[in-house]
Amino acid sequence: MAKDFDFSGIWHSTYHFTSTAKPGNFTSEYDVKMLKTGNQLVVQSLPNEGGSYILLRLTVDGRILTGTWHEQTEPEGDFKGATYYGALQLVVAEDGQAITGQYVVCNRKFQIQSGIWKMVRTDKKED
Repeated sequence: MAKDFDFSGIWHSTYHFTSTAKPGNFTSEYDVKMLKTGNQLVVQSLPNEGGSYILLRLTVDGRILTGTWHEQTEPEGDFKGATYYGALQLVVAEDGQAITGQYVVCNRKFQIQSGIWKMVRTDKKED
């Protein structure tokens, strides 16, 4: 029988990307909460000062998480409230403390990009 992982608590989500709008490598980071119902896992960012957010909808199959993501960037930030979305597949570490995998996204120039996505459990407490 597959292990039932505990996704409670606050996690830190990070993915790295290159931009077609401005040169350089960038990092998208959020503190997130997860809600698991059956084999469905919803990952949602906690409110932040900039007004950006991220939402992932994943299907859990043992240690494998597969699904989609949606990000709305900060309205006043570098990417001026742009919306991004794509697909991802992640693997839960055996100890359940980290989740790592790959995402794909179609950029503004209709090119497919991919990269590493990682989430790690933090010591932060939920309000």
